[in-house]
Amino acid sequence: MTTPVGPPPKGRLLVHGEVPPPLGRELDVIGRSLDRRDALEKVTGAAIYSSDMTRPGMLHAKILRCPHPHARIRRIDTSRAATLPGVHAVISCENTEGWHTYWYMIAQPAFPREIAYAGQEVAVVAAETVDLATQAVGLIEVEYDVLPAALTPRDAMKPDAPRVPVLDVERPREGNIQQPVYVRQRGDVERGLAEADVVSESHFTLPTQYHVDIQTRCCIAEWDGARLTVYEASQGVWNVKRELARSLGLEEDQVRVVVQSMGGGFGSKAGAQRFVHYAARLAMLAGRPVRLELTRPEEFQSHPRRYAGEVTMRLGAGRDGTLTALDAEIVLDIGSGSLYAGRYTMTLHQISELYRCPNVRVRIVAVYTNTGPTGPQRGVLDPIATFSTEAAIDDLAGRLGMDPLALRLKNYAPDFQGLDDTTPPLPYTSKHLDVCLATVAEAIGWEDRDRKREAGNGPVRRGVGLAAYCIERGGYAPFSAKADVVARPDGTVEVQAGVVEIGGGQITVLPMIAAEELGLPAERIDIHHGDTDGTHYAPSSHASRVTSEVGPAVLQAASEVRRRLCELVAERLEVSPHDLVAQGGRIHVRGAAERGVTFEAACALMPGPEIRATGSRAPNPDDVIFRLFGAHGVEVEVDTETGEVRVLRIVVSHDIGRPINPKLVESQQYGGAVMGLGYGLYEEAELDRKSGVLLTPDVHQYRVPTSLETPPIEARNVEREDAFYPYSAKPVGEAPLVGVMPAVRNAIRHALGVGIDALPITPARILDALAAQRR
Repeated sequence: MTTPVGPPPKGRLLVHGEVPPPLGRELDVIGRSLDRRDALEKVTGAAIYSSDMTRPGMLHAKILRCPHPHARIRRIDTSRAATLPGVHAVISCENTEGWHTYWYMIAQPAFPREIAYAGQEVAVVAAETVDLATQAVGLIEVEYDVLPAALTPRDAMKPDAPRVPVLDVERPREGNIQQPVYVRQRGDVERGLAEADVVSESHFTLPTQYHVDIQTRCCIAEWDGARLTVYEASQGVWNVKRELARSLGLEEDQVRVVVQSMGGGFGSKAGAQRFVHYAARLAMLAGRPVRLELTRPEEFQSHPRRYAGEVTMRLGAGRDGTLTALDAEIVLDIGSGSLYAGRYTMTLHQISELYRCPNVRVRIVAVYTNTGPTGPQRGVLDPIATFSTEAAIDDLAGRLGMDPLALRLKNYAPDFQGLDDTTPPLPYTSKHLDVCLATVAEAIGWEDRDRKREAGNGPVRRGVGLAAYCIERGGYAPFSAKADVVARPDGTVEVQAGVVEIGGGQITVLPMIAAEELGLPAERIDIHHGDTDGTHYAPSSHASRVTSEVGPAVLQAASEVRRRLCELVAERLEVSPHDLVAQGGRIHVRGAAERGVTFEAACALMPGPEIRATGSRAPNPDDVIFRLFGAHGVEVEVDTETGEVRVLRIVVSHDIGRPINPKLVESQQYGGAVMGLGYGLYEEAELDRKSGVLLTPDVHQYRVPTSLETPPIEARNVEREDAFYPYSAKPVGEAPLVGVMPAVRNAIRHALGVGIDALPITPARILDALAAQRR
């Protein structure tokens, strides 16, 4: 039994400089369910996406891709394409030697001569029309030496395996296994297994997953001879700006990136993808704007996807359910290149933190293969950890004859236990996972679940399952998010933040924060966003970080504007600024609302054209741990004759702190649950094992859930204070995905008495498991 480490340090808003003082009143805006600001224009078709835009004299670009998973370019001849009338520029390895594109500031050869995966770019053409560009691509002659390929981690790990080419040139390696192999442990796992009364071993296979954004990638690059302007479909304008500048040898102020609207990202658009670099280079060569828009198959072929993994997990426990050991072996397929390959803690924290256990070992082998690159996909590595841990806990409960919920609560870990023997235990900023579990159990009818199963007749059986999750979110380095709040003499207020609205309500939430601080209705606050001009650096809208990183900056800036306005009003009213309150569109004396002025009148007192304040996010403290917690409950029906699974309902409870906008929080939970269902039940990529070509490169072959497969989803969130976040608002964007798959799997296990250990859980896999059970 570990000793509790005590309560977390007293929380504070994480900002540089002065921490904003309390409002001294109840909240008026925070906690209200307001419509998204961009909702009307998006549902009516008025929103402008990069794929809707044209520019004078605009050219169109198309990409030639290699059909082989591993090959060396022996000869390439682009002369026929270059001389085709209407073609203005062609780029390939022949005229870009030494040029690197950058993704998350990781250098990659723009056109390597050794190809690492089928679909990798070989050349790009810019022409007057799309048809001309397509025709020109067909005229490019390429001769390849086709080489042996390693398409799976097991193949790539063999001693005689072909070496997968290096895409990320700043990460040199030998062989196909990333070094060093990662091992973290605390305690003595072998002793813990030996002391256990029961040892349960489980093996899980988790597939890749593609983003399937509504909008495929599209950008327009325009070069005027001195400055590059890029109209993008990206999650982060500042990341793209910095990466393009470095790639093209420009100063950062020579690059402007604009995102007006974008149709989904889920992590795939968080940096400057290679096609953006190509469009920019072509625009600089041709002296005309260049538009490059990818088709759906190109999306599947060339852009980062979720990691696949194989997990072997052994759990040891006493007869009463107390965990004595946890031993996990993970083999990750990281494709031909990966951003997060080295961030193993994104797998570790779930496995080694979620349950109290003195003896834990996690070993992760990351393997390069001749398949497309991997990278950010909603939740990144968390689904691998969550599914494996939560499925293994249910398997152990079955071996013990113990209620799975009781087993989880028996091993509840109130504090961070440390990833190994050298890292100290620390408190979480807050943790109410036990309340989330109880909430889900009550809502899903946990106590009645066995009666529901036994009441079934015929081939259809019912089951109820649940799962908990713990994910690492709450801000990341470099913690340099900044935002401005500007008030003008006419009473208008604008938030200026270099963030992108990706569907989570970013441009709705940030004005709500400023409105609360200034005592105004949210609709009174304008926002300038999605543009590197007129904004400071802000992180991309990914990793559930906008509210927790940009939110404090906006709050601090708005608080400073309020302070300066109160000083002007205090002089007019002959009172102390500390006696004034901003509320209801007025600034008035506390306790005497009649003694005050309207917000417009306060702004009219400005001696200059504006009051501008800049807020800046500070790093997370190192004496407390930032995590998100929650639970999912699922009820299913399984047809034992056809193998069909019907999800009847989903209940999700997230330890939210306080929702800034409850409607948007629930919207994120609905979307995450549907995405989790896709991963767990439907989405299956098929790779031809001979050619290395993806056989499911569009949404006809790669099945994602529709409204017909979406069950009722109920959000019952747990609200508690956590002063490390703005108004206690903790992140939510990725968390609702990760617990769905194991909850569905555990519900099926409850219904059938057998666990399905490979995703997606298709009817064929269920029928195979039932046949094996009968044998």
